[in-house]
Amino acid sequence: MSGAGGVYTVKEDWYARITVVVAFIALLLGGVFGVLQVISRTPYWPNLYEMLARIGLGASADELYYRGLTAHGVLLAIVLTTFYIVGISAYLTPRVLGINIRPVFLNVSLAMMVVGLVIAAIAIVLGWANVLYTFYLPLVGHPFFYLGAALLILGSWVFAAGAFLAFLEWRKANPGVGIPLVFFGILTAFIVWIMATTPLVFIVLKNHIPASLLGWSTDALESRLFFWWFGHALVYFWLVPAITLWYYYVPKALGVPLFSETMAKVAFALFILASTPVGLHHQFADPGVNPYYKYIQTFLTLVVASPSMLTAFNIIATMERGGRARGGEGLLGWIFKQPWRDPVYLGLVLAFVTFGNGGITGIINASYQLNNVVHNTTWVVGHFHTTVGTAVALTFMVYTFILLRELYGRELILRGLAPAVPLLWFIGMMIFSLAYYAAGLEGAPRRTSDPTYGGFMPAEWALPLQIGAIGGLIFAVGGLIFLVQFFGSLAGGARIPLAQPATLLLNPHPPGRATILDRISLLIVAAIILNVLAYSGALIEIYSRGLQPVPPLLP
Repeated sequence: MSGAGGVYTVKEDWYARITVVVAFIALLLGGVFGVLQVISRTPYWPNLYEMLARIGLGASADELYYRGLTAHGVLLAIVLTTFYIVGISAYLTPRVLGINIRPVFLNVSLAMMVVGLVIAAIAIVLGWANVLYTFYLPLVGHPFFYLGAALLILGSWVFAAGAFLAFLEWRKANPGVGIPLVFFGILTAFIVWIMATTPLVFIVLKNHIPASLLGWSTDALESRLFFWWFGHALVYFWLVPAITLWYYYVPKALGVPLFSETMAKVAFALFILASTPVGLHHQFADPGVNPYYKYIQTFLTLVVASPSMLTAFNIIATMERGGRARGGEGLLGWIFKQPWRDPVYLGLVLAFVTFGNGGITGIINASYQLNNVVHNTTWVVGHFHTTVGTAVALTFMVYTFILLRELYGRELILRGLAPAVPLLWFIGMMIFSLAYYAAGLEGAPRRTSDPTYGGFMPAEWALPLQIGAIGGLIFAVGGLIFLVQFFGSLAGGARIPLAQPATLLLNPHPPGRATILDRISLLIVAAIILNVLAYSGALIEIYSRGLQPVPPLLP
């Protein structure tokens, strides 16, 4: 760390500044495609993709729809989240540990991630990879899509390696000391990320790139199994950094300690252990996998719900403690003593509340019988917009109000509009998700370019989808206000001196002595064993039965 003339800098801040900006460029572009999606797939609303097709983009409305849907999913589920998480981790690590990440890891990581993003974006924008976020084989995209995604993931691994080395340096200098909770969250996120992305990198190298580049035949079920080994665990890579910010900022804003740091570490430990071996609950409808293995992973999915419940209890108990310390009386008086005028606090709490919505519906998705009702319907769209779309995205957005001051040295413009961002996002998302749940229960499908099915759409679909679209436009306005504030503050916000180190260290209380929860190596070994046990049966079944390769298909 270094400082001069009262201005405080850390070596990682340049990396954090760039990656957070890239993340919100992805939010801007992904949001544009999201608005196109919600308007165009709402019954009896204008199909904007048809209008774009008429002006000569060289593609049909259906093709543009799937191109836009691919871009929307990749930009928001992969680019926004990965770039923001490495950025906030680079910002937090030296402030929490007092140790820098070596510059070579930052340089290599940023170069790989940006190059990968550009390569993949070229493939998507030009319509060479209309394979959606899930990119199931035998549907194949251009090799650029897979190469770009691989570079982005490997670049994030390089950053993770740098953060882990910084942790080892800290551990060597602090034997027997408990890991600071904020950095425990960072470690948890990247452990989950590496365990999740390893099977994805394997199957992309084994199947996707050869199918795309060489026209090789591949087994669709094998590819889906490895994809969902990654696909659901990815949720916790998104979620854990958001929870970490809740654990840090909620008690800080209230002026009280977190209700239980031990409970928080138990939650993180459970995320490490159980977040990866749960992907088969996305394959309940897939033939070729014994139901026994699906039931096992249903159980594990319910296990991984427990740290979310612990988090809910911990945050609510902290809020009650803080509210009562501020004068709240009676059964619910503490609710009215929260610092609701703080837009960051307001946004984090609303993100937390919305996560409860997503968690309840997620349990339904993971229930073997109930999943048959909602599988591949708009219910699923409503669900993941409350998780990554709000619990994660809204947390990242409102915490960036703090980063503008502490990382970029800029005052927030249009400060009076700041509370509108979380309020509009929350209200719009509640309308959107509840309406899409209702449409999904009526059987309205997701991922269809023509929601009316050529005029054969059941009448029950129309009203909830139209209500959902109104909600989507409401939270899009909240997102637009945020983007104007963020980029406007970078361009024209008043400059302010960056704070001194003592005011930024995120360890207000000593972490205390290490316990078994701080044995990260033990948690990693146990998690690997659980993954092997969870997936070995299904893999043995697939390979012993014999693969059924089919030739690749272009979108």
